[in-house]
Amino acid sequence: MMQKREVPKAKIEEVKKLVSIIKGYKCIGFINVEKVPADSLHKMRATLRGQVLIRMSKKRLYIRALEASGIPGITQMSEYIHGNSALIATNMNPFELFRLLKSKAVKGPAKGGDIAPEDIVVKAGDTKLAPGPIISELNQHLKLPTNIKGTVHVREDTVTHHKGDVITEKQAQLLARLGITPMTIMLDFYIAFENGEIIPRAVLETDFEKLLSEVAGAHQMAVSLAMELGMISKETIEPLIIKAYRNMKALAIDSSIIVPELISDYFGTAIARAKAVEISAFGLTVPAPASNVSTASKSESKKEPPKDEDVGIGGLFD
Repeated sequence: MMQKREVPKAKIEEVKKLVSIIKGYKCIGFINVEKVPADSLHKMRATLRGQVLIRMSKKRLYIRALEASGIPGITQMSEYIHGNSALIATNMNPFELFRLLKSKAVKGPAKGGDIAPEDIVVKAGDTKLAPGPIISELNQHLKLPTNIKGTVHVREDTVTHHKGDVITEKQAQLLARLGITPMTIMLDFYIAFENGEIIPRAVLETDFEKLLSEVAGAHQMAVSLAMELGMISKETIEPLIIKAYRNMKALAIDSSIIVPELISDYFGTAIARAKAVEISAFGLTVPAPASNVSTASKSESKKEPPKDEDVGIGGLFD
């Protein structure tokens, strides 16, 4: 009969601590810290203190704690835990947490195997490095043109890597010695749990401003379509009534149907049509806008009005 293996007390205490964290916060999740340097992680944890709790442990203990918490649906998070992960907990919603972690990103040195996120440029100037084997290393691995002025100087701005290039271990070491920090280091928040739901990274990184803009555009298109189809709803009832009133006015005027409320509209339409006939019949031109009237024409306007026989058709309605 196999003897039951005793679980170390330290592991039992760690699981209890993890359970306490999981049950004590509204939102919990996991972050991948595999490529985060220890000093960068320490700085980011310091900036998040009071808002976010981060606990480093082992995957097996995370799984035990999720099971021991007794929270419905939370054990499914075990399927997502990978790499060198840390438990993260907060009382803010997971989308706010994702944006907060993104805002705390810092620049850091590259490691062997990293992919250049952008073109990496070494500026011309003093490297502060003493002459020696470093000269040939800089030329061989980074293709840097150098000369010596007491210390090693780079003669001109040089692109060592284009976006998407792989950075080798030796290149990463040399870039670090030159003080080049091309990598953006942030806590990779890849899974969250809140209110019984598991939220993966693809959802966490949703651009809500863009989403709201698209929803607003879709809403406007829907209202326009409903207007065209004459569908009555809370959004269309008022503009449909306005549209119907305008159509009624146009129909009444075109059909010469007398409606007391539209008397002023009838006169306005009649005057406009009479002036159009006058222009067409007598070859008159439309008067220039008042702003373009010359001083001379203004003085002429003060003369006596023409006799009755000179008045055009439009004058009958003045």
